[in-house]
Amino acid sequence: MAVLDVHDTPALTTAFSEARRAFLLNPPARPSLDVDREERRTVQSILEAVRGASLEKIVVQSTYGAQDNPHCGDLGSLYAFEQGARETGVPLCIVRAAYFMSNWYGTLSTARQSGVFSSLLPKDFKAPMVAPQDVGELAARLLVSSVEETGIYSIEGPETYTPEDVATALNAVLERDVAVDEISRPEWPEFYRSHGFCSEAAQSYATMTGIFVDGRYEHPRTPLRGATDLQTCLRNQASTLSR
Repeated sequence: MAVLDVHDTPALTTAFSEARRAFLLNPPARPSLDVDREERRTVQSILEAVRGASLEKIVVQSTYGAQDNPHCGDLGSLYAFEQGARETGVPLCIVRAAYFMSNWYGTLSTARQSGVFSSLLPKDFKAPMVAPQDVGELAARLLVSSVEETGIYSIEGPETYTPEDVATALNAVLERDVAVDEISRPEWPEFYRSHGFCSEAAQSYATMTGIFVDGRYEHPRTPLRGATDLQTCLRNQASTLSR
C-alpha cells in the first residue's frame, strides 16, 4: 500500500512503476474549490505518472455523459481523463458507469430522521443507475483480462429508477414512510451552495445535472448489466452504517 498526495507526480510515478497494471479513478475535488480546474489538475498528474511508468494496461473509471465541456463537473474532467489516457498509448479499458446508486446514500440518515429527502432529479425522471460494487467487479475483471481486451464498457443496473422509486426502496429499508422533496431547476445552484459548494462549483454541478436530466449525452445501445438492484444497494449501505 502506498498513501500519497495525488499531486505529487514523482511519487505517483514511483508507485505505478512497481505495478504492471493500474485502475485509475480521478478523485473528486472539494466542492469549496473550483472543481473544473482542480479535477483537471489531478487528471494531469495521474496521466503524467502513467507516462513516466511502464504499465502494460490501464483501466480508467469514467461516467455516462462524459463530454468536451470545460464547465460541467465530472462530465468534463472525466472526458479529459479519457482523452489523455488514450494519448498515453498504454492499452486501455474505459468503464463508463451510469448514475451511481451510492449518490443516494446521503439520504438514508435524512429520510430516517424526517421521512423526506431532497432530489434535484424530477420525481418521475427515469434514470439508468448502477451499484458501485457492480462497477468495481467489472473494472477488476478488465484489469486482469488480456492486454488485448480494450475499449469502452458501459454499465448500468438491472433496471432504471426514478426518485419516487428511491423513496419506495427507502420505505422498505427504513421501514417508514418516505417522501421526495423535488428541487426545481432554478433552485439548483443555490441548493449546491447551501451544501458547501463555491459559486463556480455550484454552477458547474447545476450544468452537469441539467445535461443528465435533459439527456444531452450519448446513450449506450448495449450496456452491460450489474446484478444489484436499488433496494439491495441501499439496504447493504444501511446495514454498514448500523454496525
